This record gives sequence, structure tokens and C-alpha cells, in this order.
Amino acid sequence: MKTTAPRYIDASKEATLKLAKAFRVTEKFVYLCLTYRKNNETARKIRFVAVRDYEAKPMLHVPECETLHDTTEDGRQIMRQVFDNGATLRADKRTGEAWITNRRGEVVEHRNRIEKLSELAELQTLAENL
Repeated sequence: MKTTAPRYIDASKEATLKLAKAFRVTEKFVYLCLTYRKNNETARKIRFVAVRDYEAKPMLHVPECETLHDTTEDGRQIMRQVFDNGATLRADKRTGEAWITNRRGEVVEHRNRIEKLSELAELQTLAENL
């Protein structure tokens, strides 16, 4: 499935057709559900059944950037991502502390601890959109 949605369920064409038939909706409605543009009870059911029964995969677009893994002089391990707009995301691998600086080096966002990949993806999206 081709989409520009930041998050979507990747289902085959056959799965989309079967879901449309099973739920008695159009293929376009299934597409809108799988790209989270519809979010009602039927849409949530369609997404659930797509993953459970049709081997569809939840997907997340993340921004493309240069990623470097550095060790500082004091021994801290830092992941550094540099984005096209000049923003930089840094994350301490041991503590989970993360911060975003804009192209002028000013801190825009700071988190004491990130524990989930979804939080990292959120920070990446924020940095990309500065």
C-alpha cells in the first residue's frame, strides 16, 4: 500500500478486498481505515482484523536523517541524528535522556527519559518539522 500517512497498516491488495467484502464497505473506506484517516468503531475493527487475520503489518514512517553513535570524553554513549533543516536530536543511550536543538544550537525540547520507540519517533518527527 502506498501512502504518505505517518502511521498506517500495510495490507496486501487481496487483504483489502477481503476486508471490504467482510465488512460490507468500499475499498476506499478500508484504505482510509488502514491509514488512520477514519477512526470510528468499524475502522478500529478493520485495523484489528487486518493485522490478526490477514498478516497486515503496522508501519510508521520516520524521517530520514544521518545517525551517528558517539562516545564522549567522559565515556557517555550518545546517539546523534542530524536533520536536513539543521536540527539535531541527541539521546544518551544509558540514561535515556534526549534533547533537540535547532540549527542555531538552542534547545527546543528536552526529555529526562525516553523509554519507548514511539517516544523516539515522536522526537524525530518534531526535529524534522522545526
